[in-house]
Amino acid sequence: VTLACIAATAALVIPLVLTEHAVGQEPLLLLLALLGLGMAAGPVQPINAELAVDVTYPGDETAVESVQQIGGNLISALLVPVAEYAASQDYQILPQSPELASDIRGDVVLLTVLAGLTLLVFSFFDAPLRRTLAEGGGGEVNGEGSGDDTFSTTMGISKKKELVSKE
Repeated sequence: VTLACIAATAALVIPLVLTEHAVGQEPLLLLLALLGLGMAAGPVQPINAELAVDVTYPGDETAVESVQQIGGNLISALLVPVAEYAASQDYQILPQSPELASDIRGDVVLLTVLAGLTLLVFSFFDAPLRRTLAEGGGGEVNGEGSGDDTFSTTMGISKKKELVSKE
């Protein structure tokens, strides 16, 4: 679901800059792009907050979500000057064809590149869902069932917890 939302977000950012040109003279295009952007980008944070909690189980849910929120805010704050500079840039698209000629601002390019990088990172994400395994009786927690013990060593947990299957 996350991959589809991020891909839709990357695609729906682009129509927002077309409103000054022949293709985007229609206010309906802008309205639909904004509506679609909200529907695509909106669910990403809550879904991935749950994913982070699931992957770091039995870690504290509040701590995990707080770190995720603070990290996101920090990255956003660091990107403000980059986005400000990018907004002053303007790239021509198909200048040879008067009917299709358009331009795209650098901030839209930046947002599209960031969404693409995020899509790339999430497409290779493959961590065991520890909480799901523990609650579903799918084996043992702390990676024993999957051969991955990085959580227990990272968090300093020396005693491994085993889950007894419900019968």
